[in-house]
Amino acid sequence: MFQTGEPLRSSFYFLFLILLGTASSFGRGAAIITLEMPVGARQLAMGEAGAATVSDANAVFYNPAGLAFGPLSNEWELTQAKEAKDQPWFTALAARTRSGFMAKSDLWAGSATGLHHFDGRIWRNFHTEAIEGSARVRDVVRTFAGSEDGLDSLTRIVKEFNNVKTETEESFLVEVRLPWNLVVPDTISTLLYEERTEKLWVGTVSGLFRFDGKGWKSFKTELGNIRVTSLAAQGATLWIGTSTGLFSYRNGVFEAKGKILPSQNITALAWSEMRKELYVAAKGAGIARMQPKKDASSKDRWNLFGLEDGIMDLECSAIVVDSSGHVWTAHSGGLSHFNLRKWEQVRFENNQVRSLVASPSGALWIGTDKGAWWHMPAYATAKGRKAEKEQLNAEEGQGEWSHFHTGNGMSSNRVWLLLPQGKDVWFSTAAGMERFNSAETQMSVFYEKLLPVLNIPDLYHLFSGATFPATEWGTIGGFVNFISFGQTTVSTGTTQDNTNTFNSSETVVGLSYGTRINKNWGLGLNFKFFYSSLSAGASVGDPASTTSSYAIDIGVLDRDLFVNGLSMGLVLANIGPNVYYLDKSDENPIPLTWRMGLAYNILETVDHRLTLTGEYSRQMIYNNSRGVAEPFYISAWKSWAYPSLEAEGDGSTTILKKSVQEGVIGVGAEYIYTNTVALRGGYLFDKIGKREELHWGLGVMLSNVLEVDIASIQGISDLEGVRDGQMRFGLLFKL
Repeated sequence: MFQTGEPLRSSFYFLFLILLGTASSFGRGAAIITLEMPVGARQLAMGEAGAATVSDANAVFYNPAGLAFGPLSNEWELTQAKEAKDQPWFTALAARTRSGFMAKSDLWAGSATGLHHFDGRIWRNFHTEAIEGSARVRDVVRTFAGSEDGLDSLTRIVKEFNNVKTETEESFLVEVRLPWNLVVPDTISTLLYEERTEKLWVGTVSGLFRFDGKGWKSFKTELGNIRVTSLAAQGATLWIGTSTGLFSYRNGVFEAKGKILPSQNITALAWSEMRKELYVAAKGAGIARMQPKKDASSKDRWNLFGLEDGIMDLECSAIVVDSSGHVWTAHSGGLSHFNLRKWEQVRFENNQVRSLVASPSGALWIGTDKGAWWHMPAYATAKGRKAEKEQLNAEEGQGEWSHFHTGNGMSSNRVWLLLPQGKDVWFSTAAGMERFNSAETQMSVFYEKLLPVLNIPDLYHLFSGATFPATEWGTIGGFVNFISFGQTTVSTGTTQDNTNTFNSSETVVGLSYGTRINKNWGLGLNFKFFYSSLSAGASVGDPASTTSSYAIDIGVLDRDLFVNGLSMGLVLANIGPNVYYLDKSDENPIPLTWRMGLAYNILETVDHRLTLTGEYSRQMIYNNSRGVAEPFYISAWKSWAYPSLEAEGDGSTTILKKSVQEGVIGVGAEYIYTNTVALRGGYLFDKIGKREELHWGLGVMLSNVLEVDIASIQGISDLEGVRDGQMRFGLLFKL
């Protein structure tokens, strides 16, 4: 509680002077401090630099143009350009699930030249293995190849690949790059990453292979040089479709299956965990369903579905079982759907279906010659499941459909393969490998107790913001920024009993929108409405010191400026009219501010990410000869030429230098380890606000849904240290 014997209006000025250490706006003659109160423990730990570091829901405050890009907006990226008009360059896809701060899929892709791996940042055609102890290149190659066969030749190839020519060069080698095609040089026809055992199964045109993270095992002795067409996992059992029949693999033993099928050329497999059934596509023979035998004394049970049962044709290229247990098969002209009672058809007129996959959410992804389709069947929703129970003959075609094509982000309309993985969906197209990042709804909550050295319990700052992706239209968002200035008691007479107590606060409510201008440029807008009450609860008859109005922010963000990983943000914030509290003749401008920031990802791998960021912000207020602030379109530029900071020293300081000194400089860094823990640090210098501070912060991803962040401040000079020890706390929810 503040106490002063000065008149009521003077107490407001006293309150603002105390808050100079929190935001320097009032030192520059602006009103509505909450418009400039920075938020988010992540950005605040990096020197309050956020104009270019806008990958979370706090972008609604720092730069709404950040809403135009992932992970806040749906986003397309061509990760590997490989033109393939008539035949796919990538022939198979598999992925391992990863979670964390900036989790990215760990992806494998097969091609006619062997295996390729995407480590979250770039594609590589080799595996890296560290040399331990006294091991030599030959030892690493032996483990990788899984046998002694041709070891001398393979070692020579690996040394050439690593540019090792002498024993001395080999002795300095810390890690060895091992080409994937050293062991698997053939065209890869199918891939399966088995989460249970963390092994990658690779089917080629001439056999089956398995990679355990260190080395390969070949099954050519057991299966021979046959074409492996499809793979499916059932617990500890692996189902293998080949051009010469169906096989199971369990506990190191192969067993031939499905000898009764009319065709032994298996083109697709899918296991239904819900119904404990295997669905098999046999070339030219339709779709077979098998219920595996339960013990050695029983037999497998088979059913065969043909044209008379309702499937589209006898040539099936893919089978999937969705999260509801329904079976979908891909044919050249469309899809066949088995709803566990009967088969139905979905035809794609004047188009050709190339691939089909099901996501864990229950949605289907369909690759065609005219783009990709996303379909959420009605029965996969809560409402649809209820309707299916009550109405057995529900109409086919219900549900949601979305079409992705070159008109809304893709590089090519011809889609050969698809693979949903977490937030990402991968597409092998005629342009190469494309990734679609499906944005999540995010919500940020932030709290800080202001000016802890003053120990005022009701002086605090709250913020909450949220972003909502709007398909290809960009992303919308909203936020509330609130400051409680606490309770003030002022004297209204000559005795101590003649006092007046009231609460002071400010609230800013905003609506945000960000959209893409082109691949690298985003545009964002904030529409803000604020209410400032400096005497809530004052005695009856006292003048109400309140004001309300609006402000607008305009921001742009450029990704990959000059080099990959460099972002530039530019924001003109708080465009709006002057405000007044008690007397219209005593107007004050709101804090019109330029924010200019850069961020650069200097290191980005699967387990490590290091980002440097910096920002310069300057309030732009220019008063005319009558002492009235000029409109924003004049102040935004003229304030540069007429700085208010007095020259120091011998008076030789240039106008440009004085103008720059009126701004606030913040720099910071963020290091993320294993997509789980983030360490942050920053430095802030504000000459006119008398602040020179070190900032630090920590972030922890507790789950895929919740991230917790903290930050703090430490003064490092003789400048005002009223914010020393100020703690900031943030929560980020991803829904």
